[in-house]
Amino acid sequence: MKAKKEELLDIIYQSLDEVNEQLPNEARIQKSPDAALVGGDGGLDSLGVVNFVALVEEKCARKYGIALSLTDTPSEDDDALEDVGKFADFLFRRLNEISPVEL
Repeated sequence: MKAKKEELLDIIYQSLDEVNEQLPNEARIQKSPDAALVGGDGGLDSLGVVNFVALVEEKCARKYGIALSLTDTPSEDDDALEDVGKFADFLFRRLNEISPVEL
């Protein structure tokens, strides 16, 4: 099953909902493609990034049957976590370039 961008945004938003529960109101990340994940305007610290990425990996594994590691990224994807839209594009590329494996 090929991943669709809308499905991936839904997975990202579900994961943000879970991460946002741990953040104070002023640090919560909006569910928008333009919302910053890390950096100057981002609300995730290093632990938040780890939790967020782990949630996305887990949800993708359940939905697509693909064991996925998002931490092993090529240098051209260094800005993948800059905002939700870039992360969705990165996730779309990663999921559609690997083959499903049995979990």
